Amino acid sequence: MVVARPTVGTHGQQPRLEIQPSGSVVTKEIGGSLVLTCRPKVPDPSLNLPGEPGIILIFPSLTENQAGKYTCSCFYANTEPLSASVEVTTYEDISFVDAPENQYSVVGQDFNVKCKTKGNPTPTIDWSKNNQAIQTNEKFVVDTDELLIKNVTEADDGVYTCTAIETFTGHFKIRNIKVEVQVPPKIEPIEPVTIIEGDTASVKCLATGKPPPTYQWIKLKNREDLSNSDRFEVKKNTGELRVNRIEFENDDGLYKCIAENSIDRVETTVKINVLVRPRIYELLNVTAPISRQTEIICKASGRPTPKITFRKLNRKDSFQLGRQPDDDRVVLEQLRISDNGESLGKLIISNLSRPDDGLYECIAENTVGKAYKNGHITVEFPPTFARTKDLPPVWSWNNRPGNLTCLPEAIPNATIMWKYGDIEIHDNNNFQKIGNGPVSYLIVKPYNDRRFFTQYECIAQNKLGSASLKLKLKQAFVPEPISQAKPEYITATSIKWSIIPANNFDGLPLRSFTVRYKPERELSWDFARNYTWSYGAPYILENLIPEETYHFQFAAKNDVGMGAFANVQTIPMPRRSAPSEPKMIVENHSINEGNKGDIVVPSPYADRFEIRWSVPNDNGDRITNYFIRYCVTEKVNGNWRDSNCVEQIERSIQYTSYELHNLHSDTIYKVEVRAHNSIGDSSPAQVKFKTARGFDPIAPVRHPAMSSAAIIGIAVAVIIVVLIVMDITCFFINKVGIIALCFNSRSKQSDEDDPKLGRYVDLSFMYFIDIYDSYLTHIYFTLFLICIRKVLAFIGIIKQKVWSTILLYCRNSKIARQNCVKFLLVLNNNQSKCTSTFTDI
Repeated sequence: MVVARPTVGTHGQQPRLEIQPSGSVVTKEIGGSLVLTCRPKVPDPSLNLPGEPGIILIFPSLTENQAGKYTCSCFYANTEPLSASVEVTTYEDISFVDAPENQYSVVGQDFNVKCKTKGNPTPTIDWSKNNQAIQTNEKFVVDTDELLIKNVTEADDGVYTCTAIETFTGHFKIRNIKVEVQVPPKIEPIEPVTIIEGDTASVKCLATGKPPPTYQWIKLKNREDLSNSDRFEVKKNTGELRVNRIEFENDDGLYKCIAENSIDRVETTVKINVLVRPRIYELLNVTAPISRQTEIICKASGRPTPKITFRKLNRKDSFQLGRQPDDDRVVLEQLRISDNGESLGKLIISNLSRPDDGLYECIAENTVGKAYKNGHITVEFPPTFARTKDLPPVWSWNNRPGNLTCLPEAIPNATIMWKYGDIEIHDNNNFQKIGNGPVSYLIVKPYNDRRFFTQYECIAQNKLGSASLKLKLKQAFVPEPISQAKPEYITATSIKWSIIPANNFDGLPLRSFTVRYKPERELSWDFARNYTWSYGAPYILENLIPEETYHFQFAAKNDVGMGAFANVQTIPMPRRSAPSEPKMIVENHSINEGNKGDIVVPSPYADRFEIRWSVPNDNGDRITNYFIRYCVTEKVNGNWRDSNCVEQIERSIQYTSYELHNLHSDTIYKVEVRAHNSIGDSSPAQVKFKTARGFDPIAPVRHPAMSSAAIIGIAVAVIIVVLIVMDITCFFINKVGIIALCFNSRSKQSDEDDPKLGRYVDLSFMYFIDIYDSYLTHIYFTLFLICIRKVLAFIGIIKQKVWSTILLYCRNSKIARQNCVKFLLVLNNNQSKCTSTFTDI
């Protein structure tokens, strides 16, 4: 569009027209704006016209066809023509028409990097990469609008610079183009995967490519996309397929993995084998008669098809396939059906016997695991009394009923009947039947009628046969007098007896023996003493009087009652004497049976050994203590020689053990124990032991014991020092205490003769009480008593005499007594201790 606007001329030197911009040629970019201004230049200085002289030609948007020569003309003074011309030329700036900043090539192929430009004049193109100019060669071909890369490799990936230059205008533009070399996906083959049914597992699909491929999983059985399945989880970016609670029926089979990127799509297949743990789904119990043949069948399923074996629960090993080498009656057969994963095991037993009865374990096993289930084979057999045929007779006495028990073994259970002679027994006054099987009781009420003390027959019967058992009912009596009772061992206060019952004893079992005894000086047995032993126990009678003569009678007792006393014996007791020898107790060793000899007991420790003994008989005089002595011993020429014996150790009667300390390792010791009473020592009980190997103990440094007098002296000295320190402290802090009292007393004596001061009264005693009534005195006195206790504890022993001295001090001094009470009131947190000490004060 051309716009012209007329203006009024002005004065100048030489009439002419001037076009701005100046110059004969004006060059502008197409699409740009241009203004041409034409003004007159005249010499008449007197010319004076209003306004700005000239004309303007405006190009709002310059086009290529508007290029050309433009002339401006006018008339000067309406008579003289003036004109001026200018050549307008156009050009087009550089623009990128087809030069994407991101371009994608494929490895192994040729690729053209596009950089198409537009401009007038046409621009030239230069290529570079990493500031290195690219020229046409075996790898690159530089063309007008593109760069050809031959046989692209991953090394060709990078940023290429396209530079467009217009030499006419001097303009240039740069476009950086990122060339990404893409690689088609390459997938790795996947090995078959094995998963156990019910488990959670994952399968990984791996593929390489650029850009990284995405994955897809397809179940080939039904062409199902697993990304939409409930129990499956597909990770599209990693290729992982996760299967939850895998199922054999639905999930066993082929799966396809697809890897895809923008270049290509590849796929592979994988076989997922689902294994199934064995499951026993049928095992029936069987019942068969004895001497017949039976079979127990077990059915199981699994993947792979399981193998089935059997094991009798009371045996360690399972049965082998085929006939058993240790019992040719037993045959194990097996059938495996691989198509459906089922198998059948059959255990056949011929000529059944009673030991074949019991539980049988079916074991189904494959590579995944094992399954177990128990079945039972019941062997039927006729009644038998094999286990109860030797039962003892049944006893009755004093009209007590006799209870006869019939307990046959039979499968199926037997029916039971009773016979007396050849007559079947029914309930009446003398008989009562309880139960007809599988157990039956016959209650017989003989009423002391000898006819009923006889044999009774129990008859058991089932479908396979019958059996009978004869049971005896006998009349019981009290035991007959014992055959013999003689003393085995006599001490001053005890007798050990050997008692033999009557030789012709055939009755109820004995329960106990009773001895009746009295001193010889007592003529009547009415006040005799009794002692009872259980049958079979050690028959020891104790607490007899030494040097006393006794008469003894013995009787036996059973469930009926006690028999007659008989076998009167007279035995004088020996005089009091030293105790009997203690018996050493060594665990799990033959020395306990009295076999001493050369036995050496091993000690589990290298530096100590514990000895134990039983309390011996005191022989009429109370044992007061034990004496222990031990030595190092060794065997020389067949004889034991002692050395390094320790001083005799005294042990209280309340203890029957002692631990020896600070022993040497790998050394034999002999230890002796004697019991002591007022009469003397017993013979020594001894044992030899050997310490274990190891390090010898470090011998403790033994300091001489401190006497009681030394302890009391130290305590008194400490008390005096504490009192002096406490009094000096009180004097300097609060001007109280004994030192302050003496000081005040001397200062007041000079005032006794002064009548103005009146009569002087000695209040030192009351003053002393007031001083110790102060709170500070309470604290010091508390510390005083605590210090005493701490000192005594540090010494190691608190003697009763020292504490008595403290209490005596508190009792005898009024001042001390008052402060002792206050001290106890301060310590009110321990009520029990305060109360007991307050009572002592």
